[in-house]
Order: sequence, then structure tokens, then C-alpha cells
Amino acid sequence: MKKGIALIAMLLAAMMMLSGCNLIGYDAELDGAQVVAKVNDTELTKADWLTYREYLANYYNQYYQQYFGMSMPMDEATIAGYGEEALEQMIQSTVMLDKMEELGFEPLPEEDAAEVEEYADSMVDMYKMILRYQNHPDVETVEEESERLAAEATASEATPAEPAVPVATMTNAELDALLSEELLATGYSREYFVESQTASVQNEKLQAYATEGVAVTDEQVKAEFDEQAAQQKETYDANPAAYASAVNYGTEPYYIPEGYRGVKNLLVMLTKEKQDEIDALKAELTTAQALLDDGNAQLEEIKAEDLSAYDEAAVAEINEQIAALETQVTEAQATIDEKQAKIDEVTEAAFAEILPKAQDVLAKAQAGEDFDELIELYGEDTGMTAEPAKTRGYLVCDGLALYEQAFQDAAMALANVGDISAELVQTSYGYHILQYTTDIAAGNVEYTDEIKDTLYETMLTEAKDAAFDAAVTQWVSEAKVETFPKVME
Repeated sequence: MKKGIALIAMLLAAMMMLSGCNLIGYDAELDGAQVVAKVNDTELTKADWLTYREYLANYYNQYYQQYFGMSMPMDEATIAGYGEEALEQMIQSTVMLDKMEELGFEPLPEEDAAEVEEYADSMVDMYKMILRYQNHPDVETVEEESERLAAEATASEATPAEPAVPVATMTNAELDALLSEELLATGYSREYFVESQTASVQNEKLQAYATEGVAVTDEQVKAEFDEQAAQQKETYDANPAAYASAVNYGTEPYYIPEGYRGVKNLLVMLTKEKQDEIDALKAELTTAQALLDDGNAQLEEIKAEDLSAYDEAAVAEINEQIAALETQVTEAQATIDEKQAKIDEVTEAAFAEILPKAQDVLAKAQAGEDFDELIELYGEDTGMTAEPAKTRGYLVCDGLALYEQAFQDAAMALANVGDISAELVQTSYGYHILQYTTDIAAGNVEYTDEIKDTLYETMLTEAKDAAFDAAVTQWVSEAKVETFPKVME
């Protein structure tokens, strides 16, 4: 019996040792010191991996918020989902650092390091200047005050005045110390700028090494142009409206479909005061509409319920909710009617206010006065001040949905190049006077030196990026990497 008890005790002790002695507590420092991966001679710890994993999750969360307006839950499960990617990036960074050491980029050569120090000093000076004018715009140091008083005394020697009494109490050194503290509070420091710029310079050197010899030929650039033009032809011939949309969103046009014209726009806008008033009323209308929609949705949901299973008190409470929602709906509808009537009233007054000017400009245009000069004198559409719209006009074709319908219809109703609107065209912006400026020739655009240079730079960048990615992948594959998944559980 005693031998059995002794054996069980020994087994329990062994289990405690194998399980990390969970029965005597958890040591976060020891746990964080565990190695999740070895890369050549470098050990990556669990603590560093956990920190980077959380950083990565926060980075993607901020990205989603900025570009998609959505947030992800920052719980343990979500953060843990970035564990594998975090480890891969840490391994890759370690391999790249080893490569920098091998090539003599880590530490940076003296000349590069000196430039980094100068950069850090300039960034600190710039940020301190910004902080001073943001946080202490009225501060004048003792030294600055002394210089100012001396300059004022020199300037007023002809008419001596009572010497000004110094009032500044902070020296240059004291202000600099204050700004240094505030700079640190923002998360920046000289060390931060040194480290970030060092990493940037090292990465540039590593990329230059990996992409040495990468080139793009003239033939490849021309072939790329032809391929993109062919792709655009297929897309735009099937859907001509897609061409104007693509151009407006920054796509370089290499092919133009049939049916496009250039239309210049002379806009007499509603006054800012009236437009602001209309916008404010519309905002109130939107709020009231949301209340109406919400109330109706809740009423529909509640009235669809079977109340037979509820007791009398519950039914009474539900009826109170229904009454409150019906009041909300009634009041919201009344607000909508009131605001819409006010919008109509203000809008009518706003257009009446600018009508005489618009009619006068229309008469000048129809009398043959230079349309470009009229735009310059009276036009309020900023889109007409920049090329290519300034010379060509806006791109318009049948079926386009980029503009308000009244503008689109009037632009396409002009029969011949040079024609001007027979009457004012009213949109939510004001009154438009349009000129059919030109027909846009269909087909591939001219392969200019500018297009060639732009394509060349893009293709060279892409080729270098691909070469660098391939080099990093190769370096990682050649490195001695060992991971310990159990530690990451």
C-alpha cells in the first residue's frame, strides 16, 4: 500500500514538471522568453511574437477603418488569427537583417549613418517648430525678446522712446526642453527618426542590390501599351460609358470608343448662402426620414407579433410602445413635409436670385461672344479651369450617368460642334450654359513620349518589386529556419 502511494506521488511530481508546474502558478516572463522560431543564429521569442501579432491586428483594423469604414473586433481570437502572418514577417525581417549584415549595410556605413543623423536632426527641428506654433504661438524667449527690443531701439533712434520693460521669462534652452518633452509625448524622438530612417536606407540598399540589372526595353513598353489598348477596346466598345468613368477616376486612356464629344460648361452657381441653407435643410430632412423609416420598421415588426401569449401587463406595455412609435412617425412625417416645403421655397428663391445674371451671360454666348472668355469672366465651375477639360470640355456620350440628367440630356441634344444651349440648363448646382466643343476621335490614342515614359516607370517599378520579392523568398528558403508551433498555442 505504501509503495503504491509513493508511486502515485512520483507520477504527480513528474506530471507537474512536464506541464510547466501549472499548479504553482504562471510566470509571464518565462513564458514570453520561450522561443517560437530560430532563424540562423537568431531566436525569436514568444513575447516579441505576441507583441508583433497584436501590432499587425491593429494595423489591419486601422486599414479597414480608413478605406472601408468598418472595424473588426479586437478580441483574442481575432488577434490570434494574425499569428501565422506575424511569424512569417518576423522570420522574413530577420533574414533580411542577416543579409544586410552580410552585405555591409548593418550597421550602416559611416557616410550613410552621418546622413541619417542629419535627417533625424532636421525632423526633430521641424516637429519642434510645428509644436511651438501649435502649442505656444505667443511664447517669446528671453533671447528673442532681447533681439527684438534691440532692433526696435535701433529703428526708433530718431525719436527716442521709453525703453520697453522685458517680460519674457523662458530661455531658448528652457523652451527647447519643453518642446522635447512634448515631442516625446507624441510618440516621436530623435532615436525614432534615426531608427526609422536607418531602416529605410538599409531597405533601399538591399533593394538596389537585389534588383541590379533589372531593366525594361522599349519593345516591352510598346507591347504593354498595345495590350492595355486592346483590353480597353474590348471593355469600352461593350460599354462606352465605362470610358468616361475610368478617365474621371484616373485611368490612363489608351483607347477611346465611338460616340464621345467634348462639352464645355459655363456654370452660374447658386450663392453660397442659399446653398448652405438648402444643405442644412436637407440634412434635417434626412434625419427626419431616418426617424420615419425606423419608426415604421419597428411598428411593422411589433404589429406582426402574436400577442395571445402575453399577459395583460405585457400587452399594455406593447401598446404603449406602438403609441409612442406612431407619434414618432407622425411627427417625423410632419417634419419632412415642413422641411421639404422650406427647401422648395428656398430653392425657388435661390434660382430667382441668379436668374438675371445667367440670362445675361446666355445672351452674350448666343450673340457670338468668345465662350472661353465668358467662362473665365462668369463661369463658376472649377472643373473648367484645369486641362484637359479646359480645352476639350467634359466627356459626354449617350447613356452616361456621371452627370445630372438635365445636364446629360442638354449636352447630347446639341446637334453640331460649336452649338450653344438654346436655353439655360438647370441642375442642383445652378444654371448651365453648354457648348458642343469637339468630337472625340475614336481608336487608340497616340503613343506619345509622355505615355511611353509613364509606362516605362510603372513597368520598371513593377519589375524591380517582383525581383526583390523573389530575392527575399530565395533568401528565406536558403536560411536555416526552425519553428516551434507548440510554443505558440
